[in-house]
Amino acid sequence: MSLARELHLLLFEHDCVIVPGWGGFLAQYRPARLDKVRQLIHPPSKEVGFNRHLLRNDGLLSDHIAERNGIGFAAANALIEREVAEWRARLEANGRLEVPRIGIFYRDQQRNLQFDPDDRANFLKEAFGLAPVVATPVVRRTEEPRVIPMATETAITAPVHASKRPWSAAAAVALLLLGGAAATYVGMTRYGNLALGPRSDATYEPGTTPVPSLKANSASFSLPEDVFGVHTMPLSDNDSVSLTVDMGSAPADTTAVAIAPRTAMRLRFHVIGGCFAQPENADRLLKELQDKGYKASRLSRYGELHPVAFGSFADKQEALDLLASIRREGTGQAWLLVR
Repeated sequence: MSLARELHLLLFEHDCVIVPGWGGFLAQYRPARLDKVRQLIHPPSKEVGFNRHLLRNDGLLSDHIAERNGIGFAAANALIEREVAEWRARLEANGRLEVPRIGIFYRDQQRNLQFDPDDRANFLKEAFGLAPVVATPVVRRTEEPRVIPMATETAITAPVHASKRPWSAAAAVALLLLGGAAATYVGMTRYGNLALGPRSDATYEPGTTPVPSLKANSASFSLPEDVFGVHTMPLSDNDSVSLTVDMGSAPADTTAVAIAPRTAMRLRFHVIGGCFAQPENADRLLKELQDKGYKASRLSRYGELHPVAFGSFADKQEALDLLASIRREGTGQAWLLVR
């Protein structure tokens, strides 16, 4: 019999396993954490501790060994006492005792029994198979503001000495005089101030065609009130001419408050019930949770695993309430995943 193997199996199902004559192993839930030194993100786990004062036999380990080996309760206790004696002998001979997949025992300077748990062992069934993920820090680059140099006044207005180009000023004055003379000539020619030839003056002659008098119709056209949409109506009561009028749409009710539907909100908080390497195992747990009344669902693959959630929420508090309810009712182990 391997006492280490039986301990490893029991710690997946129980939070406290006592080895009579040796001490008690305690499993405590630990959430996912970030190891900045080794740059790793560890998944949720059950961390194992040891209490050397828990020596009284509660029968859990003995019943388990008796059932697995098909022996009696007294025979199981005898097997436990025999292996504990071997543990104690190896500890005294070597100064340390390594229990596979559990941890290492040693004595300090005061000869007290100490325990160092195995970090590679994770006794949380819901996180079975989840390995640490490498966390690479993100270096954010800060761009310095670009400084655009301002042009100096000397570069904008560079004086040109008249002594270097004496013909430039004379040419500019000549062009101005020619342009003014041409504008005056064109204006006088257009408006008749400059007589270039004979011009006849235009005279007004009234027309001889009589204009019929217009009679105003006493009937007035009016639009009905509180009518919306497109309507065709006559111009008057006895008129055959109709007019199509778009009366517009009804005014919107400004008192209504638009509430975004919950389905349009992003479901970021998931209460995970288990992760499985085989999809059929995930489907089996999904059906069990749905039969119990949970709004369970399968999430997208997490690496090589298929996670199953008790429920997914957009509000974090709703997810925490469900997580507390599951742990309080003992429905199963659960943990919170934020995506």
